[in-house]
Amino acid sequence: MPANLKITDKTDSFLNWVDTPPTDGQTPLRWLHKIARILLISLREMNENVLTLRAGYLTYAMLLSMVPILAMSTAVVKGLGGGDQIRELAYSYIDTLERTSTDFSISPSNEIASETQGEEGAETQPDLTTQLRAAIDKIFNYVDKTNFATLGTFGMVGIFLSVILVLGQIEKSLNVIWKVKDGRSILRKVADYIALMILFPISINVALASGTMLESQTLSMHLDQFLPMDWLQTLLLKGVPILFLSLTLYVIYIFFPNTKTGGLPTIIGAFVAGFCWFLTQNVYISMQIGVAKYNAIYGSFATIPLFLAWVWVAWLFVLIGAQLAYAIQNEPTYHFTSQTAVPSLRLSAALDVCRTVGERFSAAERTDNEDLINTHRDYSPELVGETVDTLVNAGVLHHSRETGELMLSRPPDQMPGRIIVEAVLGTETPETVGGTQAAKAMVGASVEIVTKEKEGSSERAKDSDNQPPAAAGQEAKSHQN
Repeated sequence: MPANLKITDKTDSFLNWVDTPPTDGQTPLRWLHKIARILLISLREMNENVLTLRAGYLTYAMLLSMVPILAMSTAVVKGLGGGDQIRELAYSYIDTLERTSTDFSISPSNEIASETQGEEGAETQPDLTTQLRAAIDKIFNYVDKTNFATLGTFGMVGIFLSVILVLGQIEKSLNVIWKVKDGRSILRKVADYIALMILFPISINVALASGTMLESQTLSMHLDQFLPMDWLQTLLLKGVPILFLSLTLYVIYIFFPNTKTGGLPTIIGAFVAGFCWFLTQNVYISMQIGVAKYNAIYGSFATIPLFLAWVWVAWLFVLIGAQLAYAIQNEPTYHFTSQTAVPSLRLSAALDVCRTVGERFSAAERTDNEDLINTHRDYSPELVGETVDTLVNAGVLHHSRETGELMLSRPPDQMPGRIIVEAVLGTETPETVGGTQAAKAMVGASVEIVTKEKEGSSERAKDSDNQPPAAAGQEAKSHQN
């Protein structure tokens, strides 16, 4: 028991250190503390959000919907006059596999190779590129056999729902990471996903064109002039796929979560996820090359598990990148030590939230949950969110139908403190001595709030009276605007 108490005390002291920024003003120490917080936030949220399980579900959903997604994308590309651009893109990607994995190749030992295949068998054994091309041909043969004219209404709805399944699970997973409770409406999902399914094939055409341009001899000649060193050219050509992959993940992180994302945190998360995905891809390719050197039986046994493992790891890195972006974005307001939502703390948060919403509205500025969390960093994001929900349910605040921003239900000067107190503490008290005293205490708190508000209003009025006429006129003009 004492050992458990010591561990608990050490854990609490460590979490308190993580939540308390350094006060000595040393920049390296502050950055070290900030990086430690970001890493700990990422690890903690990864565990709470069960990202490994979500990556497995996304892998399963993608495998079930692979042919419908390719069918929809191919139909859009052909409608735009692109032909078999997706198949050609897959071929061009496969052709680069053995080149990009030369440094990572894992070959079986000579003893195992001699046991599993002879020299003649090795000569007739198809290489990895040939095997992958055959697999791509089989998949696209199923896609080409998809006849949208003969599918009918139910067939089209089934294909569309299969695509929606994957996209909806991506949105759900990213909403969990960003702590978003409410997803898009059904109509909004359908409209956004249709737009995504139209833009995705167009981006494939752009990627194919850029890949062809990178492999052209003209570009190689220009690279020889500007970058005479071979290692710089190799670094550039290796970095372009990571750049395109990071850009794709950046768009995913912005598009799917039903909240505000973007900026430097999302860029960092997308780059880390893209870089890790690229490294994992090279490891996967090198392992597939090693497996391809065995005979057909052992190679077939290992190919499918390796592919499933790679798809799972790829999805896991996508979610980890999003989790890292969330950690960087919310690091200033994240609390490891939970705040006990005692009534005094909830009432304090409610008063601060109402005051901020009223001031922002008077200044013609928008206010939402994220703005309130960034403004009131003394409260945990969970407490701010719960306070906003309480005030909205009590009718103190409401969301604008046009913009969704938070607004007071009454003008600030007509919002009595009693309403806020009752919204947080409630109104029901028993007819006992304690209940009577509690009711009087709430009335006294309401009167005190009103008194403080009147004193603040009178002080602001005195300050405006003491201003020069020009300054007062400018202030009045700004309020009118």
